[in-house]
Amino acid sequence: MTAVVDDDVSTGEFFGSSSAGSFTSQIKAAVANRLGQAQPKPPRSGLSLGVGNLNAPRRAGMHNSANEVLPPRRQADHLMNVYWFYVDPLYPFLDRRKWEQNYANLFAGTPIDTDEVIFVATLNIIFALATQLVESMEPENRDETSGVYFKRAKDLLDLTFWDSGSLELVQYLLLMSQYLQSTNLPHQTWMIVGSAVRVAQSLGLHLPETSALQPTTSQRELLRRIWHGCVLMDRMVSLTHGRPAMISRNLASAVPLPLTSSNAKPNDYGRLTEGSFFVKSIELYEITHRVLLDLYSEPGSRPRSTIHDDRKDEDLAAVMQLDSAMMKWEESLPKFLVLSDADVANNEVSHRQAVILHIRFLHARMLLLRPVVARVCLPPPGFGVAAARPPDSLQSRVMQQCTIYCVEIARSIISLLLKYQANDGTVGLLPAWWYRVYYLFSAATVLIAAKLRTDIINLQDINQAWSEAMKVLQAHEHVNTSARRCVAALQILSSKILNGGASTMDSSAHFDTTVSPMHSSVPHVGGIQPAVQQDQSFPQFPELDIRDLTFTVDDFSWLNDMNTWNVLNDT
Repeated sequence: MTAVVDDDVSTGEFFGSSSAGSFTSQIKAAVANRLGQAQPKPPRSGLSLGVGNLNAPRRAGMHNSANEVLPPRRQADHLMNVYWFYVDPLYPFLDRRKWEQNYANLFAGTPIDTDEVIFVATLNIIFALATQLVESMEPENRDETSGVYFKRAKDLLDLTFWDSGSLELVQYLLLMSQYLQSTNLPHQTWMIVGSAVRVAQSLGLHLPETSALQPTTSQRELLRRIWHGCVLMDRMVSLTHGRPAMISRNLASAVPLPLTSSNAKPNDYGRLTEGSFFVKSIELYEITHRVLLDLYSEPGSRPRSTIHDDRKDEDLAAVMQLDSAMMKWEESLPKFLVLSDADVANNEVSHRQAVILHIRFLHARMLLLRPVVARVCLPPPGFGVAAARPPDSLQSRVMQQCTIYCVEIARSIISLLLKYQANDGTVGLLPAWWYRVYYLFSAATVLIAAKLRTDIINLQDINQAWSEAMKVLQAHEHVNTSARRCVAALQILSSKILNGGASTMDSSAHFDTTVSPMHSSVPHVGGIQPAVQQDQSFPQFPELDIRDLTFTVDDFSWLNDMNTWNVLNDT
């Protein structure tokens, strides 16, 4: 509680100026000065972090021999190669040179230059994560195998956090959060990211001087990558969980960004693209964080589901400012990360980075415009769709154009995921399957909202994009049941919003509930009769338990409520 540490005790932890321990040190210095004694050296808790001496005391993990069993070297090498190819270029949380040396020593039975318990636990997390990326495996086999590795890692490290933290522990937690995103454990994902942030702060990684004082460039850049990795994961789970971020904007920007070529040798193109991708991702997620703060939250406890009447002007101004920030970000991209200019023929890694970064950019812009879509397309609770249609003012015209553009962006996301979909059991050029399903679900909800305003949005375009989204989701059925749950949830949502909501617009309208909701006819509203498309049945999933997937017809917060996504995963 007091954070007072004896002078002769070095914990490797950081205590700020507000702590009682720091104040005590100031008093001791003042007394020494008055008595003419030598000034004690100021405490540098957490500031003199050499990468070689960051090891905390060994944790009281379960040293069961079964937990320390490693897979055959050939299988381990394969999973490590999957990690280095698909994960590390996006999330460079490890010092690859040091890791590979310790990895080789571990299999050779020679001592390793790090805490062996944490290293083996982290290795098992990498195996679990890499297994989830082997999409050629049957879902049950893949989940079971990755679960075995995850359990070994969890049993090796008892995360009670009674001991001091270490840099290796932060790396372990960051990689665990990556793996947990592939599971139906949103709460655990949220808590692990928070734990990574807290341990990193206890080491002083949030302070610019911590990395600046490192003796080598590689050590300095590793610390910066790890801290900004914490920021990145904090922003990611804040977005997907619809909860406040732990790290403030000021704190996030206090530590300089990593170099875009942190460990690059001359002409080391791969490391250059890796560093650039990571930095541009951090910048993009920081803009997205501003979107969430300005448009998706308010001082009160209730999230804003639409742009409020009394704040419409302010919110539209915020949309324009944030859109300008996104455009400047896009213009600042290096050529090899621009999708149209990516080195398709010679560098698959940079090509994949360009594809993923473009999808992230489109998703960020869709999030930016989605509150406007809610305002234009969705009526307030208890009112008909006509209530969502403001007078024909310049403001309403701008909002309608924003809505049309948001639908175009949603369609682009779906088209990209369809275009680059791999059919050979690999990830291909796309993000991991759990991100793909998330992007598809987010884009499809925009299409559902757009279906309520076919007077300004082309119905045929909506239906085509919807069919493409369903096609991609159904192609993911062999990967994980979350894709099947998404299709079922979207079916329920579309049916309730379009069919159930229709009763408030035209009680005489007839709906055929046996057909795909996105292809059901929409009742005559405001003198505009949408074209009736050919009916297309949804696939049925009787084996899925979707009783918890409930959406209230009169509550349209599903469009902007980030927690809707977690309803699909928290089973």
